[in-house]
Amino acid sequence: MSDGSSDTSAVMSDGSADTSQSSRRKPNRIGWAAIAKAASRAIGLREDGFKLPARLFEQLPFAIYICDRDGLVLRYNRRAAELWGQSPKLGDPNQRFCGSYRMYRPDGSPLPHHECPMAEVLRGGISISQQEVYIERPDGSRGIALVDIEAVKDSDGNIIGAVNCFQDITERKGAEEREKILAREVDHRAKNLLGLVQAAVHLTRARTVKEFKAAIEGRLKALSNAHSLLAQSRWAGAALHTLVTEELAPYRVAGKSRATISGPKLVLDPKSAQSLAIVLHELTTNAVKYGALSTPSGRLRVEWSRGEAEIVIHWSEAGGPPVKRPRHQGFGTRLVGPIVQTGLKGKLRFDWNRDGLACEIVIPFDHNASSLS
Repeated sequence: MSDGSSDTSAVMSDGSADTSQSSRRKPNRIGWAAIAKAASRAIGLREDGFKLPARLFEQLPFAIYICDRDGLVLRYNRRAAELWGQSPKLGDPNQRFCGSYRMYRPDGSPLPHHECPMAEVLRGGISISQQEVYIERPDGSRGIALVDIEAVKDSDGNIIGAVNCFQDITERKGAEEREKILAREVDHRAKNLLGLVQAAVHLTRARTVKEFKAAIEGRLKALSNAHSLLAQSRWAGAALHTLVTEELAPYRVAGKSRATISGPKLVLDPKSAQSLAIVLHELTTNAVKYGALSTPSGRLRVEWSRGEAEIVIHWSEAGGPPVKRPRHQGFGTRLVGPIVQTGLKGKLRFDWNRDGLACEIVIPFDHNASSLS
């Protein structure tokens, strides 16, 4: 074996132009164990120093290093040094079995170097395939190494060293976890949206098919608007002020709003935003048919306040036709009530004042909104 410093220079310098950026980020799907075995056979042809061209090491699309029978690191390529976060000195007895700074088992417990997979292979001569080892770099960052280790034996079957082919999978594991979280979130959103649509259809009452169709279309349009707002924020939430403003936008007269809207800046989580969009749509539709928005002189006020544990929304109408408490089950108890009480876990109260309908909605704050100010 040549001097350690000269070997380091050769191993770490050649072949950098042959390595693409994409191959660093994408996990290889080739047989690591087969490569480790082939490399060990090639190395086994020369038992006096593991002579392999440095360029070959640098052109391999994965990290690789070689240890002798005592666990001294004899050769490694640039990819190995990058994953370790350091370039260990070749043949250094203080850095045996692996060039990583620290190692851990998958359960988080420390893994001493003399108990690592490479040490096991050198002791027993049994190959290891697709084993995970958590490595820590000198800067404190961590990675997950998937290792394949093949023992190198001489013609008499004696262990003279081992080859470790490995790759960092923190990125692949992280991507898989993000995919799982996204899948669960999409499933949750879809179920919530489907539930609202089913409620809108099931609880709709109409005298004619035309009225039924108009009611369903209006409710779906309200959900669509809320969905668009959530998409713009990447599903972080929807501002309550924007939900109210967009629902009442069609009822402006001569460019002026017939509604006064006020309250602190609040953002609703996706589920609450979709549910409240239906509630606001039903209140608005009722005002257009029977209340303040059914006459030119009618006016509407929507305001809200935030307490320590709840949001209180006030909807009050004035200037419309005289209001009477409905004799039969109306929109409030048939659709709005279940959505507020079940979907939003809130409370709902109607006051059928002669001057106009007043409605108070109370929603738990810690589950449904946060301050944007």
